[in-house]
Amino acid sequence: MSRFKSLRKTSVGKKAKKSAKKSAKKSPTCRQRLSEKIGININEMKEGRYVSRAQAIAVAYKQIAKGFPYCKRYLSSKK
Repeated sequence: MSRFKSLRKTSVGKKAKKSAKKSAKKSPTCRQRLSEKIGININEMKEGRYVSRAQAIAVAYKQIAKGFPYCKRYLSSKK
């Protein structure tokens, strides 16, 4: 019985919790990722990869939604 109790009691110290919060804050948000990707795709449009600016933006939305599935709810057009 004591073996199972010790397995359940694995707790994270205060210092580890704070560092986890700090690292989570540093990661870019969905909106930041999207704006960076739109900028990259606009530059690629100038090089001839995309036909129009609208196409480059649409592809950026799709790439972010595919790469980061949890961002789909932030990227939806219906609000």
